[in-house]
Amino acid sequence: MTSQECVLDAVSRAQGILAEYIEPGPRDCAKTLSKLFAIFADDELTDAVNALNLEAVRTAMTRDNAAHMPALPEQRRPSG
Repeated sequence: MTSQECVLDAVSRAQGILAEYIEPGPRDCAKTLSKLFAIFADDELTDAVNALNLEAVRTAMTRDNAAHMPALPEQRRPSG
C-alpha cells in the first residue's frame, strides 16, 4: 500500500467511526475514542504521513530553488 493509500484508508475508517457515533441512539465516547486511537496510533500510518510530509517539503524546496535560479543567457549563433 502506498503512503497516500494508507492515509486515505485511515481517514476513511475514521470517518466511518465518526458516522456511527453521530447516529441517533446511545453513544460511548470512550469506545469511539479508543477506535480512533487504534487507527491513528498505527506505526504504518505514522510512517506514511512522515513520508508524505517529506515529499511535500522536497517538492516545495525544488520549486523554491527553481524560482530563484538565474535565467540562462540566450545563446547567439554567429551569423554568416
